[in-house]
Amino acid sequence: MNQVSRLLVRVVEWSMAVLLAVMVVLVFANAAGRYLLASGFPEGEEIARLCFVWLIFFGAALAVHERAHVGIDMLVQRFGPTGKKLSLAAMDLLILYALWLFAEGSWQQTVIGMESRTAVTGIPQAAYAAAGLVCAIAMAALYILDLLRLLTGRVREDELVQVRETAGQDEVLIATDARAKAVHASPEAPKP
Repeated sequence: MNQVSRLLVRVVEWSMAVLLAVMVVLVFANAAGRYLLASGFPEGEEIARLCFVWLIFFGAALAVHERAHVGIDMLVQRFGPTGKKLSLAAMDLLILYALWLFAEGSWQQTVIGMESRTAVTGIPQAAYAAAGLVCAIAMAALYILDLLRLLTGRVREDELVQVRETAGQDEVLIATDARAKAVHASPEAPKP
């Protein structure tokens, strides 16, 4: 299972790299063409936009895998192991419900988008909505696996709180010390 997971992560990472490279080339070529040749490349704009949409959704799914989404754990940190387990289960279930709604809406938009095409390239509009559908399915699979691990008792105690504050405690202390030094080092403003 770990090898499959690592392989899928590598595929997503490489896909993101390719999408980003295509975007950079198309946007640069379009900007250079407008500046140097007074002529743009309209197809490049649509393709770059499609790459950007897929890049964002791949990144969101990858962030779920790496537990990189922003969250607040202030309350959950105070719970005991049972409270943390219940909190994690509730969070996973709520997220799965939200992902179900997102997948359902993305599916409807994908079906609707099959009938309409982009203005220049003729790519079905469904290609944009399909990115959301793929992302929702991938994220749901990750949360279902987490929930199964929790229910079977294979989640370590340090994994029970799956979101962390954005800055580590050391970073907060360093920033606080730097601010304190800056305040003390600044000369007081003259009093009128």
